[in-house]
Amino acid sequence: MQELVGRLTALDAEATETIKVIAYFDALVAGHASTQIILRGAAILSGCAAGFIAEGVGLRVDASGVRAPGSADNWPSHSFGDGARAWIEREGTAHANDDMILERLAIALGIATERNSPAAASRRALQVVIDADSTPQARLDAAQRLHLAAHTHYRVCATPIDTVFSGPSVVMSTDVGPVRAAVHTVDAVKPTERAGIGVRELPEALDRSWASALVALRLSYPREPVVDAEQLGAILLLAQAADAQAYDSPDLIALAALVQSQPRAAALLESIAGAESLRAVAVEVELHHSTVQAKAADFAHALGFDLRSPQGRVRLSLNLALRRLATNRFD
Repeated sequence: MQELVGRLTALDAEATETIKVIAYFDALVAGHASTQIILRGAAILSGCAAGFIAEGVGLRVDASGVRAPGSADNWPSHSFGDGARAWIEREGTAHANDDMILERLAIALGIATERNSPAAASRRALQVVIDADSTPQARLDAAQRLHLAAHTHYRVCATPIDTVFSGPSVVMSTDVGPVRAAVHTVDAVKPTERAGIGVRELPEALDRSWASALVALRLSYPREPVVDAEQLGAILLLAQAADAQAYDSPDLIALAALVQSQPRAAALLESIAGAESLRAVAVEVELHHSTVQAKAADFAHALGFDLRSPQGRVRLSLNLALRRLATNRFD
């Protein structure tokens, strides 16, 4: 680092200062500095007050690095961790290295709070409990740290990341975007917003509950925002097969073309698949019965099978489920 700084000094003084900012915060992290020391460093480097708030607890120091009261207001800020953020209180035009100071401050605070926070320790344990790459013993050890009873069944709940849980939760990186996960006892799982509820498992097998919860979340949609994996049956196996498939079936290709040409078709097809009759669909979507009949005939022609027959409704339901698995994302 010193050699790099020396080379940059001859080329670009501003770049040299940027490298020094990075090295400064790296040294604080390596030295296990407290959050107050890290914040004090940011204030002295920037020459203005700085602060952060994490898990409802905030800290602010003035330009000299002394702890002082104050709030975030609308200062330039940078997020870190699970909903936390840091800021510097620059008045007027930003200085050249403000963005770098703020970014490295957030990174350093994220590492420091993750090391010391009891909530962070719970998140780490929860991640181990539901991770398929963890060994059964590692999951049992993590379950003990979470106070999960070894012989009690639990269910994992998967939700969009902005969901708020009363107990520990962790944001997991998945192929469909970041998803929040929480573990509950069987009787305590009562989500009211969008969610996928995994199958019940003992603590050493909660990775399977998480996998099924994620599938259930991917199958959720406005008509059925909460999906229970234990009610999916063979669709769980179908989802596994679909994820391993390298190409789409002719049915899915036809469905994608129909939805692309008629964006409102998806919602009406979901109603046709879920309602008892076309008359029930007409009441649900507030259209005349004859209009729904005409639409169903058009859809049947585009898809290549009769939506009104029992076999056609099953075929439609499965294809809509496969489409949700393929297109639902939580980025």
